[in-house]
Amino acid sequence: MAGTKYATFFIIGFVIYTALMIFIGWYSSRGKSSGSDYLTGGGNLPIFLIFGTMGATLIGTGSSIGATANGFRSGWAGAAYGLGAALGIFVLVWFTKKMKLRSRGFTTMTEEAMYHYNGSQQMRMVMAIMMFIIEIVWLGNHMNGGATYLSFITGIDMVYAKLIMVLGFSIYILIGGYLAVVWTDFIQFIIICVGFVAITVVALSKAGGWTNIKDVITATGNAGNLSLYGVKTLGVMGLINLIFSIAIPMGGTPTYRLRIYTSKDDKSACKALSMSGIALFIFSFLPAIIGMAAYVIATKNNATEVLNNPDFSFTYIATSVLGPALGLVFMISGLSATLSSGDSDAIAAVNILLTDVYPIVTGGKHISEKKMTVWSRVATVGTLALAFVATLFANDVMSYITNVIGSIIPGVSVAMFVGALWKKATWQGGIAAVVGGTGFGIVFLLVPAVNDFILNTFKGPSIPATIISLVLVVVVSLATKNKILTHEERMKEIMDTRNPETL
Repeated sequence: MAGTKYATFFIIGFVIYTALMIFIGWYSSRGKSSGSDYLTGGGNLPIFLIFGTMGATLIGTGSSIGATANGFRSGWAGAAYGLGAALGIFVLVWFTKKMKLRSRGFTTMTEEAMYHYNGSQQMRMVMAIMMFIIEIVWLGNHMNGGATYLSFITGIDMVYAKLIMVLGFSIYILIGGYLAVVWTDFIQFIIICVGFVAITVVALSKAGGWTNIKDVITATGNAGNLSLYGVKTLGVMGLINLIFSIAIPMGGTPTYRLRIYTSKDDKSACKALSMSGIALFIFSFLPAIIGMAAYVIATKNNATEVLNNPDFSFTYIATSVLGPALGLVFMISGLSATLSSGDSDAIAAVNILLTDVYPIVTGGKHISEKKMTVWSRVATVGTLALAFVATLFANDVMSYITNVIGSIIPGVSVAMFVGALWKKATWQGGIAAVVGGTGFGIVFLLVPAVNDFILNTFKGPSIPATIISLVLVVVVSLATKNKILTHEERMKEIMDTRNPETL
């Protein structure tokens, strides 16, 4: 395998890099990694940290491996991930300003959903389960992406590569909790940006310059890849589906909300999110260019392994095109993108599991401050194990995002937005949106006939799942009675769920 050329060198680099992240995580979280601080970092985080951690989380597996692979396959379509994510983030910024999310004092997205639906305990229970599942799905995506690097580089089986990624995610999270995640994300964000800019310049040179890239892509019958966001290759509906399937989850993914809840205030949260959205949009063109350069180089070298599996294009550049030093920089940049997203989803999942899910299954008991750190670490191990199992059903990064994530999350996003913005929304309507949208997604994933019809018509499940969820929340809400509470009454319902008997 071509990827084993510098295998030992890259593995040593990966070990040293991981050790550095562990040290940063431990050092930055001293004094704020016990009790509830383990899950929130003490709250009140400044703009630069929220910007860094949000930027690193957004520039994750999809916008690095997945976008590079899409650039390899479909040219400028590789930048569509960044466009979709940026649009989703800008909508979230608007929503945060309008609803004053940070000022409400929520600690989890489940509490926010409970607030939007007039303190509904039923909505709280359904959303708690769904939020945890969503984070498992996202975490599995990042594991799958990181494992793709390691498998190609070392030649080891993908299952073992995924196990190594589990260890990579877990160690500094176990040591330092949320604050360790935030600070390592900030460092990784810098590494990602510098590394990708440098490698884009080198990749362009290795591919013979932009003019040669265009000539080769055109000569191989892929001129449509050079159109705006690859629309002539993907088709209009294909491009719309790709952008939408990435944008809609931004409103239903807990890890992004956690950044808002732990910001200093609403203004800081909105500014940090806006900056990260702009940064992602600009960044998104880099992996697309790298992917197109990789295609040209692989075509010239007849690298059939990469031509047959574009998910290897990112690692192909690092191992077979660049020298060992630049290859290591590129690999570390890519792993930073994967790890920074994975650790964020892992800590968000643990937060939901212990704050929301645990009280539901124990009849209202909460974990005491004294025991929170230990239980958080146990929950981290369990969460990563579940995500590992989820990755066993994933083949490539972008299909995982557009199909699995596009199937599961739209119902939650619709329920959150409609519940907050439409006064007539009832908890029954909200649950109908979540269950109906998710149910449709599961049918899409499991029933071949439905899968084929949706792919042929909509190119993916996210658009029909959103439409179904929207129809259900409106119809069911109009058919049920709406109980409207004041702001104070809603917050009292939320606070009552925080202070029951403790374990």
